[in-house]
Amino acid sequence: MSRTLKALLAACSLTLLSGSVLAQTFAVVPGKANPNLAGRDVGYTCCEGDNALSEAPTLLGLTLNAGDSLFFSVAGIVSFGGFATEGSNPDGTPADGLMVNYGDGIAAPVHNRIDALVGVFLGAASPTGGDTPAPLDFVGGAGIAFTSLAPALGQIFFIGDGLVTDSNAQGAPGAAQAFIVPAGATRLYLGTSDGFNWANNNGSFELQVTAVPEPAAAMLMLGGLAALGLRAKRARRLHRQPV
Repeated sequence: MSRTLKALLAACSLTLLSGSVLAQTFAVVPGKANPNLAGRDVGYTCCEGDNALSEAPTLLGLTLNAGDSLFFSVAGIVSFGGFATEGSNPDGTPADGLMVNYGDGIAAPVHNRIDALVGVFLGAASPTGGDTPAPLDFVGGAGIAFTSLAPALGQIFFIGDGLVTDSNAQGAPGAAQAFIVPAGATRLYLGTSDGFNWANNNGSFELQVTAVPEPAAAMLMLGGLAALGLRAKRARRLHRQPV
């Protein structure tokens, strides 16, 4: 852990409620990870051939507490359609991408960037056969430049690189975005954005997730995670771990 991160976390810890702790984990999200398959039983298929075994999204190994803020630091490249040498960073292709809403308990965004990192919160029960929530939309309004987001259970939401700024644009990285854990959430699945047939996607995203109880979350947002210089070190650590 870098000295800067240690100092920031130490400062945050002074403001935590008694008994509260920060929690961190690392994860790898393959390009073929289909968020529509989150929490489905083995044998479930959708999206023109994807199935809940080979195209399953990544289940984050982190205990979730309602109201906590999750902060992401993400790197990597993902490409759709079998392109091995082209791809997008975690913020995805800037062009508007229409994600097909397959429903059945999970709602894809009305619009989202292609090849971006996305997530979906679920409770303990399978979403299959349940009510499908209203979809989110990441075109227009704040788009991907929100400072915090509170998705509901079953709503696929944009994560990108976890920063307010668009990594495809010029300029310095912005502050970290906070993703609020909804009530009833026990699982967070991570995947990539596509329209259909995730099976032929390539690449992966590598990420670090930090769960922060309030009020320390506000301090992390102000400080930002982009300037901590963690990406190279995180990538080395991830490559040493079996996935």
